Amino acid sequence: MTTHSLALYEYLNENAYHFTEEWAARQRVKYGSHYSAEAPQDVQERVKEQNATYARLLAKCLIRPEEEMKEAIDEWTKKTAADRSRSTTTLDEVVRNSAVFRRVYWNFVKKFVNESGLDIGVAEVFQWEEQLNRSLDYVLERFTSHYLTYIMDRLQAQSDLINELSSPVISLTDEIGLLPLIGDIDTARARSILEGTLQQSSQSQLSTLIIDLSGVLLIDTMVAQQLFHLVDALNLLGVKSIMTGIRPEVAQTAIHLGLDFSEVRTENSLKRIMTSIFAT
Repeated sequence: MTTHSLALYEYLNENAYHFTEEWAARQRVKYGSHYSAEAPQDVQERVKEQNATYARLLAKCLIRPEEEMKEAIDEWTKKTAADRSRSTTTLDEVVRNSAVFRRVYWNFVKKFVNESGLDIGVAEVFQWEEQLNRSLDYVLERFTSHYLTYIMDRLQAQSDLINELSSPVISLTDEIGLLPLIGDIDTARARSILEGTLQQSSQSQLSTLIIDLSGVLLIDTMVAQQLFHLVDALNLLGVKSIMTGIRPEVAQTAIHLGLDFSEVRTENSLKRIMTSIFAT
């Protein structure tokens, strides 16, 4: 670390607030974005504080070892990405503002070089360029990674909830349940149905489960295999399975694919099953 690098660090650190104000002045109006010039006042203040912290953090790359900086950047981006992911701020807006931040930051470096009165050589400026831009690139890399992780985790949680709600076991009596399946069933959803149905059937202590497929338009080999697994697993739990509502096009597809439903009790009418069950 040179004396000039320390002087630049102190300059950037001391001017973090002024830097943030100049950065904020360049913001445009974009509804829902934390970066919007018309964002709520408390959001604007929080983002400015985060930005000032970012400016001070980045300045440390001039005086701190690279590995130490990576740890600090990873911690800061993790917190900031979590905050952005809870808003409607899009990733492209984050990337755009990263570019704005970079331009403003280098403007302050330029001011320092021109106004400090120090004898700063070209080699030093190139060294700062390498240190600062390497850290800026790493910030964007880690932020994007954390942001996408938070978004994907949320989407997965929502998908799991939708799958759980879309395949509920309805108790018809103390021992008889109904599993109505509706819509497209892919392998992931079929696996979720298997796990959820087994748990619900066990908790409800069912002896019979009616699986209604009347709302299913397509069944492929993988999905059929999951349904067979479900029937086998239910059988191990002492729960008899009855499939009903298999549509003609699904039956034709099953035959074409060589799927064998002969080991599974099937009925063509849920009403007939209900009448038969409740008549006994």
